Amino acid sequence: IDNSPNSDVTYTKVREMVLYKRVNGYPTLLKKHLNTYLTNFKFKRFEAEIGITAIIKNEAPYIKEWIEFHKLVGVGKFFIYDNESTDNIKEVLKPYIESNEVIYKYFPGETAQTSAYQHSVDNNSNKVKYMAFIDLDEFITPLKHDTIIEFLHSVKHKIGRDFDSIGINWLIHGFNGHYDKPDGLVCENFKNCSFKTERNKHIKSIVNPRSIISAHHPHYFIHRFGAKIINSKGEDMYGPFSEPCFDEILINHYFTKSFSEYEQRYKKGKADGSTALKLTYTPDFLSEDEDNSMERFILQLKAKL
Repeated sequence: IDNSPNSDVTYTKVREMVLYKRVNGYPTLLKKHLNTYLTNFKFKRFEAEIGITAIIKNEAPYIKEWIEFHKLVGVGKFFIYDNESTDNIKEVLKPYIESNEVIYKYFPGETAQTSAYQHSVDNNSNKVKYMAFIDLDEFITPLKHDTIIEFLHSVKHKIGRDFDSIGINWLIHGFNGHYDKPDGLVCENFKNCSFKTERNKHIKSIVNPRSIISAHHPHYFIHRFGAKIINSKGEDMYGPFSEPCFDEILINHYFTKSFSEYEQRYKKGKADGSTALKLTYTPDFLSEDEDNSMERFILQLKAKL
């Protein structure tokens, strides 16, 4: 019996691979594995060190702040999948598309998130060294480094090898007393959060996209055999959860924004097809603590906007 700390991680990886094989068959699994090894060996020069893939719907009021913040922390490429937006998102994104910072794709259909992620894996993996998969209400925030890449390099040095996926915990923010949408930046208006909520066990992934077999889940993916998958402490992990760690990096997750904004989000549904929580207004919902991790970026961000 394997009682080592990594036994559950190994079992879960194997189980996911077996399930993939049952659905897609051995030939597809073997072909995918071969392709990951060939592409990882072949491509060494990229358009950017890190990119982000996101699927959006009617995010025009928020996307410029989100892009400009992530540019400040070193993101060089954005792969935006538009799931039937009816706002002026193309107009807002036009300068970023023209500068080739944003690769825009209209992507209609229901429950389209994992399909969009898989499309990005299949078509954009060779454009960036690392790829993050997050939503527009999530901001990857390095705490002890100026950029995400600097953090990733520090983790690589710490564990003494390359890795294929790193899970970053999110820190979830609530209403901050706002019933209606306030003026100003999201990251400035919603500093309050909850350090205690179990929801902070969720991670989102930054990956070597050339190691992915299947983008089957919004939070984590199936990687080739032997892939090194860790949390932000450098510990082996696998799956959508890891004990919260906010030592060097976190994802500020503006889960609700104001109550009125959350109601609009509830009506439009979730990109992964799951049912959104129906909330009632409580001023201090997920807002009992304060986080100032984005404070040092706000002046630079305002200058960009």
